[in-house]
Amino acid sequence: MKGVEFGAASGAAPDDDEATMKQQQAQISMEEVGGGSSGSRNVHVFGGSGMDIDASPSGITAMESGSPYSTGRKSDEGQQFMGNVRKKDVENIFRRSKTTGAVSNEQIARIKKMHDKISDGVDFNFNYYCLLMVASVIAGLGLATDSSTTVISSMLLSPIMGPVIGMSYGLVIWDVPLINRSARNEICSIVICIIYGLIIGICTCWTDMAEDWPTQEMLSRGTRTTFLAGIPIAFFSGLGVALSVLDDSTSSLVGVAISASLLPPAVNCGMLWIVALGVYTGVLEKASFYDFDYFQMGGISLGLTVANVVAVWIGAAAMFRMKEVLPIRKRIFWEDLGAARKIYQNRAFDESGNIVSAAEHIVERPKDDPVH
Repeated sequence: MKGVEFGAASGAAPDDDEATMKQQQAQISMEEVGGGSSGSRNVHVFGGSGMDIDASPSGITAMESGSPYSTGRKSDEGQQFMGNVRKKDVENIFRRSKTTGAVSNEQIARIKKMHDKISDGVDFNFNYYCLLMVASVIAGLGLATDSSTTVISSMLLSPIMGPVIGMSYGLVIWDVPLINRSARNEICSIVICIIYGLIIGICTCWTDMAEDWPTQEMLSRGTRTTFLAGIPIAFFSGLGVALSVLDDSTSSLVGVAISASLLPPAVNCGMLWIVALGVYTGVLEKASFYDFDYFQMGGISLGLTVANVVAVWIGAAAMFRMKEVLPIRKRIFWEDLGAARKIYQNRAFDESGNIVSAAEHIVERPKDDPVH
């Protein structure tokens, strides 16, 4: 058999030369279709009338011209989700890489720069503590006076998003010391916020400021509805914070700080618990204090803080991983995440073939580096 012919039906001769040309273009040699010993060669020809003809040993199919799917590509691999992202790319998000690879000096320098940037937000130093104290006091006064503007101001000043980012980044590149240090500092920060809440509650619960307690700001952070609604909000805030950090988008980071409420619920917990203690011991005799379960509300408020921290952590880590793996436009720092992971798992080599150690090339600071 010499070939397969498409176009005109048998017995119907072409009317003009153009029809004859289209018919000839649609002829596919069966020798080319099964060419070679493997018989796996694909032939792609234009069959006229806006149709593409794809011939392979398994059969001949036709599709409209301009189809986004290339010939010879399996359907499961070619399934597109968005832009250049395909099913195989999405599956790679959940695959763990164990390959080794070389890293350049430029990559090492960029990775160290990013590590220092994230590590500075994790360190529990004097600046961190001062910001934590100021934000806690402002949040407490805002909760006590039912001032939403004051509470929002405390969110912008709060430094406790830094350790959460450190946990997310450390999880993606598997920097266990950074994860542990970030988690420890985050727990300490939450405990300090509760303590400041207790102090503010002691100083204000006996004044006229407490006549309207619990205020709407206090009450809104101590209900189950707010707790359940806060989890997805915090998760999507985590997606945003990952983009803001590596893309240096300060405006987005401000919005994330407001949406992911981490500090005010912890301060609110301390204030509610001190009122609960006063009611239980009989020190506080205001009738309005006996209409609410302050201890339960404080527990829910603390649970909201913990749930928000976990949700932001998971959301940020997911975005770090997606931006690293998916074939989309991104800044160079996103490409360095894979190299950073190899370094922290001792699977990276420099240009001389030596193993690149994270302790030697990334983590250690110069001895003359100033302490901020």
